[in-house]
Amino acid sequence: MEKFAAFARIAEVEFSNVVLSTQDLGHKLGIYLKDKTFVDFFYTTKPKTQRFSIHWERMHIDNSIYRLDNTPDKKWSKVATFPIHFHNKTYNHVEAVPFFIEQKSSLKIVFRRFLSFIQNKI
Repeated sequence: MEKFAAFARIAEVEFSNVVLSTQDLGHKLGIYLKDKTFVDFFYTTKPKTQRFSIHWERMHIDNSIYRLDNTPDKKWSKVATFPIHFHNKTYNHVEAVPFFIEQKSSLKIVFRRFLSFIQNKI
């Protein structure tokens, strides 16, 4: 089974009102949205140190990005949800995650919550 197949299915089926299509790009999943923006989703497969990044690119619409990731960058160590942190509109505006997830939430839950965030913004 392909690494991103389950996530592509979640995006295309559960979020079909905002998702136009998905594409497995090998190292990440591209998600193309109906408002002509896109999401890049990446994760590692090592269970002990699993890293992920979900990046919503909106630069051509309103010069913004939204990204959720768990890279333990020390710059963001004061964020309440560290190592999980949220880049809100710009790379340097980092804050706690604006929707409920727990440190031990499954990646599918995190993915769904981020797509729900997008759905509410569009």
